[in-house]
Amino acid sequence: MNAIAALVVLGFSAACAARRPPALNDAGIPRCAPDAAAHLLSVDALQCWFDGPHGRWRTLSQESHYAVLVVHVEVQSLRDAADIARRFVSDEHEHFSEILIYAEPDAASGLVKTRRVRWTKDGGYEEIQFDRSAPSGRAG
Repeated sequence: MNAIAALVVLGFSAACAARRPPALNDAGIPRCAPDAAAHLLSVDALQCWFDGPHGRWRTLSQESHYAVLVVHVEVQSLRDAADIARRFVSDEHEHFSEILIYAEPDAASGLVKTRRVRWTKDGGYEEIQFDRSAPSGRAG
């Protein structure tokens, strides 16, 4: 009798598990609070996931060199790179003359592409995409 009960419980558990959407690999990182979204260069913004038009994204690192801001982000979709760049530019265009966003897909995607969005006060936006595995930094 106990074996039958165990099989019934396992059957229900398997059915429930099959109906659940696949869990995102969030690496224990929470969704961003609204104040982090309003201050993309804050420490809080380095510790959470943001929602983008095609999936979530997060800041991996940021550094500034004089009037240049360089930000590396992990994205679910490279299509969000321009949107992410616009968010940084709208917040920081007064402080920087050039902003570079390097968007890299999350490891689960299996992609080895990086999309760079560059904004300058004089030239506006430009995008390039390259293969991270290309030798000698050649664009792919």
